[in-house]
Amino acid sequence: MPIISSASFILASASPRRQELLRSVGLKFKTIPAHVNENYLAGESPQQHVKRLSHDKAIVIAKKYPEAWVLGADTIVLIDGLILGKPKNKTQALGMLRRLSGRAHKVFTGFTIAHADAKVYRTKVIQSAVQFKTISPEEMEWYASCDEPYDKAGGYAVQGKGAYFIQSIRGSYTNVIGLPLCEVLETLKKLETINFG
Repeated sequence: MPIISSASFILASASPRRQELLRSVGLKFKTIPAHVNENYLAGESPQQHVKRLSHDKAIVIAKKYPEAWVLGADTIVLIDGLILGKPKNKTQALGMLRRLSGRAHKVFTGFTIAHADAKVYRTKVIQSAVQFKTISPEEMEWYASCDEPYDKAGGYAVQGKGAYFIQSIRGSYTNVIGLPLCEVLETLKKLETINFG
């Protein structure tokens, strides 16, 4: 089990999926969501967007808790040059499923690890490619009628009922959930923030 060598570690996110992933490897942390403007900037690429937002989220909390290690993250789903956010209603959920059906899309997560007192800031962007099966109208109706799509970028959960639609993933599986766990832990290890002793 990885041990945090600092007095405190903070996840700057309210995402239940990110919390579950960190707990799954035994990390102890506090959850303090960061509220930042998530609008796109003109000319910003998807990679730049998640990189900037993860950095902004981490910095907001790191300034308030300068002695703590802080992890900020942001995840987007991209297809046809369009960002698929969280569907607000069934019509939007069905529209996303129709667009994703039978095709590949990309998932980008930016994460930033910050420590204000130590003036340490590390940001990375991880990309995964997800291939969906062809989804029938009945399957779309079934999925859009459950609660699962409505708080997920792209309108599906790879670790839930939405797993049925996924034929393959190229790259990090946990990235598609919302946090590339391998890369996050490797970065924490290089910063000597965690150890496995």
